[in-house]
Amino acid sequence: MSRPRALIPTSPQQCDEARPACGKCVKAKRVCSGYAEGLDLVLRDQNEAAKAGVGRRQKAQALKKSRSKTPESQLIIAPFLPESEDSHAVCFFISTFVLYPRDTQADRGFLEFLPVLFNNLRVDSPLSLALTASAYVLFGKWERNLKNIEYLAFPFYGKALEATRLALQDPAESLSDETLMAVCLLGFYEAATNAFRSRYSPVRHFSGAAALIERRQDKQMMTGLSTRLLLGVRSNIVFRAMQFSTPIDTTSRIWRDFDEVPKNPATLLDLMSVEVANLLATAKHMPPIILDESEEEDEVFSHKLDLMMRAQVIDAQLATWPDIVPSHWRPVKLPASEIPKNVIDAGIYGDGCDIYPDIIICSTWNDYRVARLKVLGLIAGLDHGKSLVQTIDMIQQLVDDIVDSVPFSLGSRIKPEPLYEADVTFPGLGQSSASKAHQKTSCAYGGWYLFSPFKEVMQSAHRGYLRAGQKEWMHGQLQRLAFMYDVQPS
Repeated sequence: MSRPRALIPTSPQQCDEARPACGKCVKAKRVCSGYAEGLDLVLRDQNEAAKAGVGRRQKAQALKKSRSKTPESQLIIAPFLPESEDSHAVCFFISTFVLYPRDTQADRGFLEFLPVLFNNLRVDSPLSLALTASAYVLFGKWERNLKNIEYLAFPFYGKALEATRLALQDPAESLSDETLMAVCLLGFYEAATNAFRSRYSPVRHFSGAAALIERRQDKQMMTGLSTRLLLGVRSNIVFRAMQFSTPIDTTSRIWRDFDEVPKNPATLLDLMSVEVANLLATAKHMPPIILDESEEEDEVFSHKLDLMMRAQVIDAQLATWPDIVPSHWRPVKLPASEIPKNVIDAGIYGDGCDIYPDIIICSTWNDYRVARLKVLGLIAGLDHGKSLVQTIDMIQQLVDDIVDSVPFSLGSRIKPEPLYEADVTFPGLGQSSASKAHQKTSCAYGGWYLFSPFKEVMQSAHRGYLRAGQKEWMHGQLQRLAFMYDVQPS
């Protein structure tokens, strides 16, 4: 495993919490001094934890004042990798989820900017603690195969929350790029822990990040990095708004376009998807009678017609998105005869699969398909005329495209195993296997990025829009994902 040692902050050894004395103290033949107070966050109500944290905050504030007098040269930048589990976790996280080749035209995230902030990272800063929490939950789940990992990782998350609250009370720190990135990582942590429970995470941390950005805009303190982080914040807000059918306030200043913000296919798709989220929110809050196909009264019919026309306009706009993507983004069809047998055995539907430049571009295409499936599903529910057949045909084609992305995303992987020990084959063009970079990123991100498309396909299946045998195949692939990542039903 590649380990960027100079980038990893120092961190204490982890206590195994054995009683009456922890294992590390027994092994070292020393008196065990007891257990850290931070674990009480797992067991107690957040309000109670906040009360107990008053004293800790006061101590932290005093510590912060003392640090302000510390020369910059004394900031802790580890020259070596400490032998502790959380440092191994951070190393795994950085090398797997951050440091990999990427197409800049697909940029709309925030993890890729983490290395920019490493140089002056303190071990107890909000960013360092949020990074450790996020890293620990993925490292523990995928490399250590630990059960109930969110309970083991929560002490790190609790410390990160506390440190972030303190930073937000400081006028300077609340406007720093480091604090903004820490809030984004707290959102990443919640996304990871909820994904392992087959749930979408709430938007609260990314809404908080949006509020921090708005405060910067008011003070005209946007930096190049915070402008790029804005893309990741917007993307995460849009994703959750579409999943929960909640409206997006487009009058907010975070939706203004900045000259510095790249207008790439991924960010343009996010802007189109804002309209999808607002459409779904409108439909969600309409009286049930409006969506009842048996109702044909004039007023009800008028509401149906307005909603359907709005949906058709949005779908027409979405349908233009493939025309603006670079030519090298377009998937290439690979016939079954050129797909490795173990990949076929793991699961393909039909007579082949699609190959993409990388897993992030593949995921962006599937985000586009999910957005259109949501809009077309609404249109199909409102339209019972001659155009319904055409709408269902479009739904089936989008589902086919998602299905054809599965072998590229998952390869031959069918069981849970450490990412760097997994012997996985991926399909490649010209009867050659996929690149090492694709093997690495697909093992890390492939299954993660398929949960949302799979769930949307199953919604189409419930409405009877899938081809023969496709529903059963998709159900089997969902079980495959659940087994590979130990995902528990929500």
